[in-house]
Amino acid sequence: MPHFFRQIPLSDLFLPLVFVGLLAVPPTSLAIQPLPKDWSPAPADLDTTGFALILGGGGARGIAHIAVIEVLEEMGMRPSLIVGTSMGSVIGSLYSSGTSSSELRSLALGQDLMNLLVDVKTPPAELQGGWWGPAPHQIRVQITQWPPLPHTGFSHGQGFESLVGEETANALFAAGNDFDNLPIAFRCVSTDLLSSSLVVHDEGMLPRAVKASSTIPMIFYPVELEGRQLVDGGFLDNLPVQVARRLGFDRAVLVDVSNVHLPDKKEPHDLYEMWIRMAQLQTLLSNEYTVGDHDVLLKMPLESYRGANMDAAKEILAIGREVALQHKEELLALRDACGTVVQDPPPQKPVVGPVTLRAIEVRGLHRLQPGRVLDRLQMHPGERMELAAAWGKAEWLAREGSFQTIGFEFERVASDTADVVLHVQEETSPRLELGASVITDDGLAAMGRLRYDNIFGRAGSSLLSYRYSYREARFNGLLDQPLNGPGWLGLRARFLWQRELPGVYDNGLEVDHFVFRRTQLGLDLTVHTFQRGWSLYLGGDVGQTSSYLESRRIPGTGNQPLQTFHLTLESHGRDLPVSQPLRGARIRYVHSFGDTGDQPQWWRMDLGLVLPVGGLGSWRPVWAAGAVASSADIPVVHQGRAGDPRGWVGLRRQEIIAPQIAWSRGALQYLLGDGLHLEAAGAVGWHGQENLSRAQAIWGGGLEVGMNSIIGPLRLGFAVAERRPGYVYLQVGHAF
Repeated sequence: MPHFFRQIPLSDLFLPLVFVGLLAVPPTSLAIQPLPKDWSPAPADLDTTGFALILGGGGARGIAHIAVIEVLEEMGMRPSLIVGTSMGSVIGSLYSSGTSSSELRSLALGQDLMNLLVDVKTPPAELQGGWWGPAPHQIRVQITQWPPLPHTGFSHGQGFESLVGEETANALFAAGNDFDNLPIAFRCVSTDLLSSSLVVHDEGMLPRAVKASSTIPMIFYPVELEGRQLVDGGFLDNLPVQVARRLGFDRAVLVDVSNVHLPDKKEPHDLYEMWIRMAQLQTLLSNEYTVGDHDVLLKMPLESYRGANMDAAKEILAIGREVALQHKEELLALRDACGTVVQDPPPQKPVVGPVTLRAIEVRGLHRLQPGRVLDRLQMHPGERMELAAAWGKAEWLAREGSFQTIGFEFERVASDTADVVLHVQEETSPRLELGASVITDDGLAAMGRLRYDNIFGRAGSSLLSYRYSYREARFNGLLDQPLNGPGWLGLRARFLWQRELPGVYDNGLEVDHFVFRRTQLGLDLTVHTFQRGWSLYLGGDVGQTSSYLESRRIPGTGNQPLQTFHLTLESHGRDLPVSQPLRGARIRYVHSFGDTGDQPQWWRMDLGLVLPVGGLGSWRPVWAAGAVASSADIPVVHQGRAGDPRGWVGLRRQEIIAPQIAWSRGALQYLLGDGLHLEAAGAVGWHGQENLSRAQAIWGGGLEVGMNSIIGPLRLGFAVAERRPGYVYLQVGHAF
């Protein structure tokens, strides 16, 4: 591997992007900017005799804020106001809405926050060829202009917004969308790209305001809110104590996690190291804030931690606690100066039961009809629902691909009644997604997919994808069109052209191979029940298949028409039908009809099961099994396959073709942090032409290191199987 790539730490992959964003900002703008003139002063009922807690931005370093909150609670100190930027706005919004400090600690230690922040979640893997779904993260280029250029970001941050929405929904409803009426008054700041001014958020859509305050340019898309294009508030004020001053607070606890120190004096040796050093130098520019005589400044020594080091949460929490305790005497003096106003108990989440949705307004639509959106969300006027559940539905609908972002405003009418304003950004521009894989003995496989959503104004989508390698070339066309009905009732039209060269191996040598071609048209009726997590596909296929074997071992070459009926039932195990199937089951039945030559009638039954075995800490074992039974011998299209990628380790999908197949696969994945994992897998399978009783077992195994990144999954591994030579593979992006 070249020296340039060996030197790149995984946690630094974000920094060049941040650096490019910083270059676009004049250096003088990184100093404190004045507050906007149109921002109103403090309301009369805000008690300013207490202290304000100012939480600065710093990515993963902001986890230290949680430790400071814990120490303040131990000292009996409750802030009267929390003001945050970036990660400080995330922690501050959750705590001010009643999320306990222990829940915040569990969130920091128990989730891969970086994957959550940038929506890096693995899309569906095939189990016996099923569980279709759009890949939410892939290398993409913008094709609405020429020459094609990358988009302005990698993620719309819906998963992040939905998390904040679920945690704060009840408190925000009880507060009437006024941040002053939360259990603790709250403010956050963001930067307006269009006016180059600071924006202070004090009411309205709290989850979206927090997302705007945390939006790192070129990683997140800018957040559109009230006609503004907003990004991270740290560009103009990374520790916004001036907001508290304008509100009348003379006392504040300031938590600075900005890390404005160079970690070492090492000389840059290549272009990448120069990029990183320049980004570090940019952070040394003035990050001004005024510390008053009655303030306590907690400056965290986190120079060795970068903004993406989410896996270091435990260490950062320990440093945050140590620094806070070092200033114990100052904090106690501040507590005594504030009087009884700081002695209230920690904030509690307001209790809000199911709410009746009196009226629902949908804003931001261009092509869709409001009723279509509400049908997909399964929420209509007059219904009752938990407020947090709405955010779970919004996350699903955004991941499903029809919308960029979805946000809710619940306007309180009574204690159990709300008017809802639904803010939607449609996904209407086509996206070109790219991927590639390299296998040592097959060479390079190039993949491209064109995706276009909402083309008929009904949340429909179309896909055109092409994959080419020495072993296989495949062109797919897919059109999804939802219909009215409970859950999601829809139609799916399909087109497939395929050329494949399945190999026949003996003692590691390829002795024969098929030449297999297929042209196919299909139409399916689809039903998805999102809350219960299962899907039904009922449809048929027509087309033509041809196959040829160079030897005479297996007869049956020639052309045959393809006329089939199929029924597929899937249980996803979760209410997100495009989530990674770490648990689930699938059954598929295919039956031919009409004249198909020497096989006038044939059938095939596929079964698949994926289950998590358990797990302890960073270890995550998964077990999968599958079976195929078919009445047909040839052509290849009638045969069973062993699954991909959770199938028969060591033998690739096109190498396992037989009327009778059974397999079992076990995998043990170790999470290394930062989305990095190491996986060892083994499988045993049986296949035969007539039955499995006379078939011999074939074993396989593999070792893989993988990373879920903002450009899609990166996979590097080695696989080997009995009667088949081992091979090395590399995958960039999803193998659609």
